[in-house]
Amino acid sequence: MKTFTVTLVRHGKVNGAPALYGSTDIAVCPETNQAICHSLTKADINYTTVISSPLRRCLSLAELLAGEHPLVCEPALKEMHFGQLDGKPFEEITSASVEWQQLEQFWHAPASSGLPDAESLESFSMRVTACWSRIVSELRHDVVIVTHGGVIRAIVADVLGLDWKNPQWYSNLTIRNGSVTQIQVTLTDNLPYFAVKQIGSIY
Repeated sequence: MKTFTVTLVRHGKVNGAPALYGSTDIAVCPETNQAICHSLTKADINYTTVISSPLRRCLSLAELLAGEHPLVCEPALKEMHFGQLDGKPFEEITSASVEWQQLEQFWHAPASSGLPDAESLESFSMRVTACWSRIVSELRHDVVIVTHGGVIRAIVADVLGLDWKNPQWYSNLTIRNGSVTQIQVTLTDNLPYFAVKQIGSIY
């Protein structure tokens, strides 16, 4: 029996107006990354490898955390692509517009009300959980994964066996910027068993 700890870290608050930032490659200020990195160091979280989404709001923090440790860039850990509304500030969308109606429908039923030209929630969940399964199968030591709120929700839903189509899952589980969620992975006869601990924001 072998036990490993996977520490999921959400990137810091981005330098942009409130919006759905999925594939939009927006940055986090260096001071925020330094603060998160310092807090993780103080928390004495052990890891040997850092795995990161390739988007710079994650990768910039991952590079700081990695130091001399290996850093693996994993494209499948990118946030969901929100199509035509990806990165568009909410303040530019009027409440009476078709776009706002589309957002409302998406928030109430994300699995069945997709956004224009966006990745479907099903495709996103399948992408993330396939990547997560591969990471678990290759675990040889403790790792840190720097990624996005949607990705962390998808991983935790998979670990807990929850219905990813349930809209309450996305509204009730808060994954704050700079937050930490730890998953203890115990491998017995190559079968994984999981224990989840949400630490919350650390900076």
